Amino acid sequence: MADSAAGNWVDRGESPDPTLVRIPGFYLDRHLADDVMLGYALAIRGMTEADANEVQVVSYLNWLESEHAIDQPSARRRREVAISLWHVAKCAQLRDRATRERALVASRADDEHRAPLSEWLAERLLRDEPATDRE
Repeated sequence: MADSAAGNWVDRGESPDPTLVRIPGFYLDRHLADDVMLGYALAIRGMTEADANEVQVVSYLNWLESEHAIDQPSARRRREVAISLWHVAKCAQLRDRATRERALVASRADDEHRAPLSEWLAERLLRDEPATDRE
């Protein structure tokens, strides 16, 4: 599913982390250490993977604002940013799930081209080899 010549991170199969780091950075208007911002990005990804909705991401953004002593922006702006973050994380999650499913379907198709179990057993059990004395 990944295309290295694609124009966006989703189609290239890249991680959503740089985008999930960049959005809160702009929102908070802070230049924080990369590891701090990556921690926030991983928290948002984890929330989304755990089926959090954008309202819960809004609460997380509210916590980030208080953590960094930032004047509270409008609720509308906070919600727009939360929706953006949620969609970025969910898009990556769905892409990764689709990639795994596609690989699974392909492996099942390969399995269908194999000989049936009855033929496989017959080839191995009904050979015309001399019996060996096991006693």
